[in-house]
Amino acid sequence: MERTIQVILLLALVSVFSSFSAYSLPLSTHGRWIIDSQSGKRVKLVCVNWPSHTQSMLIEGLNHRPLKELADEAIKLRFNCVRLTYATHMFTRYANRTVEENFDLLDLEQAKAGLAQYNPFVLNKTIAEAYEAVVDVLGASGLMVIADNHMSQPRWCCSLDDGNGFFGNRYFDPQEWLQGLSLVAQRFNNKSTVVGMSLRNELRGMMENANDWNNYVTQGVTTIHKINPAVLVIVSGLNYDNDLRCLKDKPLNVSTLDNKLAFEVHLYSFSGDSESKFVQQPLNNICAKIMHEFIDHAEFVIEGPNPFPLFVSEYGYDQREVDDAENRFMSCFTAHLAQKDLDWALWTWQGSYYYREGQAELAETFGVLDSNWTQIKNPNFVQKFQLLQTMLQDPYSNASFSYVIYHVQSGQCIEVSNDNKEIFLTNCSTSSRWSHDNDSTPIKMSSTGLCLKASGEGLEASLSTDCIGKQSLWSAISNSNLHLGTVTEDGKSLCLQIIESSNSSKIVTNSCICTTNDPTCLQDTQSQWFELVATNTLL
Repeated sequence: MERTIQVILLLALVSVFSSFSAYSLPLSTHGRWIIDSQSGKRVKLVCVNWPSHTQSMLIEGLNHRPLKELADEAIKLRFNCVRLTYATHMFTRYANRTVEENFDLLDLEQAKAGLAQYNPFVLNKTIAEAYEAVVDVLGASGLMVIADNHMSQPRWCCSLDDGNGFFGNRYFDPQEWLQGLSLVAQRFNNKSTVVGMSLRNELRGMMENANDWNNYVTQGVTTIHKINPAVLVIVSGLNYDNDLRCLKDKPLNVSTLDNKLAFEVHLYSFSGDSESKFVQQPLNNICAKIMHEFIDHAEFVIEGPNPFPLFVSEYGYDQREVDDAENRFMSCFTAHLAQKDLDWALWTWQGSYYYREGQAELAETFGVLDSNWTQIKNPNFVQKFQLLQTMLQDPYSNASFSYVIYHVQSGQCIEVSNDNKEIFLTNCSTSSRWSHDNDSTPIKMSSTGLCLKASGEGLEASLSTDCIGKQSLWSAISNSNLHLGTVTEDGKSLCLQIIESSNSSKIVTNSCICTTNDPTCLQDTQSQWFELVATNTLL
């Protein structure tokens, strides 16, 4: 009950955010942005993954609560779309098998009883019909859907040797894959709820190569667009969807796609190397390295003379917040997501699975919902994701840009009291707005012109009319650029830092933590991680 009350209070806090702008469907692209095809206004995808590709071949959780109720809860948590996964064979081999028959084959009697209680409408539908019916319910709640081809076989994803990784693998017949894309594109040709189709999740393995990737992706993109020209076509790269650099040497020849092409990327704490890197290496250094690689391997698509949208279709962490490495990764990456205002899909919504890797009702630690599907697993969820869920940059607005000072670990932003005497963390929608020209310049409060000033080590930061003194000149320092630091009159570097107390968070300045390149400095720097996030929508 206490947790429920906390969640309600947090939801009330973010109610002052403007709701997602009204938009019509379908969607298109304009440069790096996804837009409403009719109005031309930007639409930011704030999605959650919701699997339907495993052996059950049905969207997870329907044995716990009514689908409409779950969809409405996703809307209340300020998601506007679902990345709904599917396996190719669901449409090419098992499309006419009923949900009830499939659950009987898996010996999921208890789960089937739950379906009969909460969502009986799916039991007698075929696998393909049930997927479509789910899309209809999600759409009725106001959720857009991205149909994601996750695997060939209905099974858990993903390993290097599962035979589903790349074109030509044992279970990855390119022609059957194209057939599956065709069937899904046809089924949703007149259903605007499905705003996008992604070609394939996490291509991987020893067979992957840029030439085959380009060849088959071009065929997939063309196949979908000819059948259903309304949907966005979303293309993943190589190496578990971490790498789009093959585009640099050989761009896709899809000039006739009519502003419907976007690219996707994934990033987790364990992407590339073990997640232990976030506790065994200096945090500023590893964050900087990961973000540099992310930009070089994928984010380059939003830049240059011919940019495209980049959809971060998977990222996430253990929602219990018990893993230091994953928590640190999330602070690092969410700072970048906010800075670039990227479209994204969180992994994941489900609290458990009907059946995964031989086990029934296996819990999902990355899930927003708990294993009973009744509560939000992380009581800090609303606060943590409030800024990321907001469209921060409107490229078609004439409004001027300002900054919010975003503390990435907490998800909150810096606010100044009405009497300009207290500085504290609050909801980002009501936080103070600031200006900052570049490094070694003052951070000015937009409404008053007063400047942020370091009073001394261990002392609370203050506002001052002094905008030229050393302790009022701020720079983004360290490799991560996530420390806002200044220099005292005696030459000591001080950084903004959060000091948690029993009922509040104080903003102080303290000696900067691990901002040099000392390879032995392994302290947790998150209390000092702040990002100046540009926005022209939070006024």
